[in-house]
Amino acid sequence: MNGFLALNKPEGISSHQAVGRIRRLCGVKKVGHTGTLDPAAGGLLLVAIGKATRLSEYFLDSTKAYRAVVHFGSATDTYDREGNVQRSVSDFLLSRAQINAALSMFQGEIMQKPPAASALKVQGKRAYELFRSGQTPDLPPRKVTIYDLQVVSAPKLIKPESPQLVLDIECSKGTYIRSLANDLGDAVKCPAHLAGLLRTKIGSISLAQAVELDDLDRETIQANMLDMAVAVTNLPRLKVGETTGQRIAHGLKFKNESIKAGPVALFCNQQLIGIGDIENYLVRPVKVLV
Repeated sequence: MNGFLALNKPEGISSHQAVGRIRRLCGVKKVGHTGTLDPAAGGLLLVAIGKATRLSEYFLDSTKAYRAVVHFGSATDTYDREGNVQRSVSDFLLSRAQINAALSMFQGEIMQKPPAASALKVQGKRAYELFRSGQTPDLPPRKVTIYDLQVVSAPKLIKPESPQLVLDIECSKGTYIRSLANDLGDAVKCPAHLAGLLRTKIGSISLAQAVELDDLDRETIQANMLDMAVAVTNLPRLKVGETTGQRIAHGLKFKNESIKAGPVALFCNQQLIGIGDIENYLVRPVKVLV
C-alpha cells in the first residue's frame, strides 16, 4: 500500500494521533504526513503511506489554503482560542472599510512573527516546549507570502455583539494564520485572535477529495489512495523503457537525450518509479520507488 490519503482531520486531535490511527487501520509501518495541523484546527491533512513517505518533502513548498475565523475583542498568548487572554476590550466598532484597508497590508510578501507557542526550534528545543515551561521564546520575523486574502463573511460593523470575520487565505509555506489574526487586530487597534481554522488545500489537493477519519477502514483507505505521482507534478517527467527501468531499480546511472540538468520524475509504464538528478544529460537516481 503506497500513496497519499487526503484526510479531513477533525478538530480536537493532533496530526500525530490521526496518522497513528491510519497506521493501525492499514497495517503499514511507514505512515506520515506532509505538514502538521494544530489540534484545534480541522481540514485537509495529507497522509503519506508506505513509499510515499519518501516524497512528503515535495509538498513542503506547496501553497496552502485556509478558511479562518478571526474573533475581535480579545488577544491571547497563543494567538488562538486555546490561549490565555492577554488583552481585551469591551467596546469596539470596526467598519468594513477599516477591515479592508488593514487586510491590504497583508497581501503579497510580508514579514511575520511566528507565535511563541509554535513547533519552530529554538536552541534545539521546540518553541512550544519553552512556552509551556513559562519561557517566552524570541522568534524573529520571517518572510512569507499571502497570495490571496478574501473576506468570506463579515457583519457591516464588527462589534461585541458580532465580533467575527471569516477569511479565505492562500499562502506560502511557513505562514501562521494565528499570527495573521493577531496582526490584523494590531492593524485595526483592536485585539483579535484566531477562533477557527480549516485547511482547504495543499498544492493541487483539495478538501473536497478528503475522507472522514471515522469512515475509514483498510478497504476505504485503499479505495481513496492518491497515486504517488501527485507529489511530483512540479517536476519534469522522463519516461523510460523497461530496460532502463531495471537500471533505475538498481540505482544505476543512465544517459538521456531530452533533459540536460535538474531534478526529474522517472516514469516507466505510466508508473512513478523514482526521482532522478540530471547533470549534463546523465541521470542519477536519488530516490528509487520500486
